[in-house]
Amino acid sequence: MGELERVVGTAIPALRELAMVLEEAASEQPASGGLPLAVSFRLPLGNLDRRWYEGTRRYGPYNYHPERCEDWNLESGGNTDVGEPVVAPFAGLVTSARTWGASVGRAVQLLGLTPAGEVVVWVGWHLQRSDVAAGAIVRMGDPVGAIGNADGYYAGAHLHEQICLLNELGVPSSGLFAGADGRYRWQQPSRFYVERGVDAELVQRCAGWRE
Repeated sequence: MGELERVVGTAIPALRELAMVLEEAASEQPASGGLPLAVSFRLPLGNLDRRWYEGTRRYGPYNYHPERCEDWNLESGGNTDVGEPVVAPFAGLVTSARTWGASVGRAVQLLGLTPAGEVVVWVGWHLQRSDVAAGAIVRMGDPVGAIGNADGYYAGAHLHEQICLLNELGVPSSGLFAGADGRYRWQQPSRFYVERGVDAELVQRCAGWRE
């Protein structure tokens, strides 16, 4: 408890409240008046019934994808997924919602605390818009933005997704590319979701895995 409070407190002072949530982690109910625990997870794609693919399943690994980040695209290609809803993959606190410009574009970052004491940091890039502001508390499935192409930087719209587990370095900047600093505990997003209870067949279908 004390160590987690120190790590979170040095990352972003406003996140000290997360450490207190641990005192109620034995229950799957959120702390009264505080932050909800991230007790379950889902893919950040709002319309899971559409035909998606993850970039490396089609083109092979590239630029630290998929081991540290993944790109989600519609099978229809190009900019056909502009405006597709992006939702919170777990319950937590929006720590950043801003525009970085260039290859990042708009980004939304979310931080969640699991009942096991893991602090999970998620970020989605290249958004057409963000539907939340820093400091907002979201539940799993709440809208956080829409897929974009970083205001025209990319010829094809897609959602660039990064996930890491908090370590002694604290919370990475929402504009930090996962390939630029390997000291953080980056996760392969699709694998992360399966390991935390998301239906493996659903993840496989959306990622476009080929048997």
